[in-house]
Amino acid sequence: HIGHIGILGVEKNGEEYYQVTIGSRADERAELGTILGPAVPYDEIADVVEDLALAYLDLRASADELFIDAVKRVGVEPFKERVYAAR
Repeated sequence: HIGHIGILGVEKNGEEYYQVTIGSRADERAELGTILGPAVPYDEIADVVEDLALAYLDLRASADELFIDAVKRVGVEPFKERVYAAR
């Protein structure tokens, strides 16, 4: 899960779900990310990643700001709100 967005497959009641984390980094400042919220079903994971990307585009301070830097600046909550608002 050492990516700015991490996706871990889990099984819930015999069905595929995915746990999403954001904010991990694997550079000289290595750290694990934060779990975004409840696991989402298989058929929603692509929408979750899209919601994260759209939230980033809305929240970034400039066109040069990286996803990880936006997460560290504003925190996980605005991303979580964007992802789970429609779920």
